[in-house]
Amino acid sequence: MPWSRPSNLPVGQVWSRFRGRERNGVPGTMYQIRDMELSDRKRCLDMMEGTFLRDEPLSQILDIQSDLVSVSTIRSNWERYAEQGICLACYTEEDGVPRELVGCNILVVKSADDEEGDIDNVSGETWRKLLRTLVTAEGFVDVFEHYGVDRYLTSSGLAVVPPHRGQNIGAQIINARRYPKGGTMIRKPGSDDGIPEKTRAIIECIREAICKAFGFDATATVFTARSSQVLAAKCGYQQLAVLPYEDMLQHGIDLTGCATPSAVLMGRQYNVHPAPDAQ
Repeated sequence: MPWSRPSNLPVGQVWSRFRGRERNGVPGTMYQIRDMELSDRKRCLDMMEGTFLRDEPLSQILDIQSDLVSVSTIRSNWERYAEQGICLACYTEEDGVPRELVGCNILVVKSADDEEGDIDNVSGETWRKLLRTLVTAEGFVDVFEHYGVDRYLTSSGLAVVPPHRGQNIGAQIINARRYPKGGTMIRKPGSDDGIPEKTRAIIECIREAICKAFGFDATATVFTARSSQVLAAKCGYQQLAVLPYEDMLQHGIDLTGCATPSAVLMGRQYNVHPAPDAQ
């Protein structure tokens, strides 16, 4: 049965507040990451359609924005995922109040008994090519079996508007999905993973909050861009499988010239306390 958010954990939670980087002596902007509200869902999906589909490497090389049927199908998928009630949105913050929407993440809970659709029946030729690439990468590892779980958290895209990039928003959102074993991230003395210590302290809290709330023991996502692959590794994700894009030629999908050479299935397992009952 598809997962749904427990009724005793209603949408509206703020998972993180953090300050962005100082620039030219000007203090960084305050941000907050919170549940995507129904009232902001259209704006979030507009951002995904306009920003994510423009910048994501496979969408670029396949020119997916020119295929209106594919765009419509993808948006319908995002709408369905958002119904689970676990997507995230990031806003600038003033006096504790969310102001400007600057980022969002389409999160999805996959369950072992979810029905798998037939790719050949999916609407949109370009989306079928992109989807087959993602499914091929996912097919190298059975995430459920690998982590010994019957559900796990994944993502269908993350977008941050250009004026607010470089503020650790992506790292904050990715880390908001998970809670590491024991509640801490082990780092070698003197190591530099690009995430400031102050930001890291905030990350530890939101990992614990989200994963204890929903009881997810694993997360896994196919990262299609080099930048997101590097960011996920910095956030503790481990590489599970690699799909060189040139290998998709055997499936009749030519991704020659893609800015990133391969898709990487990455995941993380962690222990959490039992979550409230969810359907």
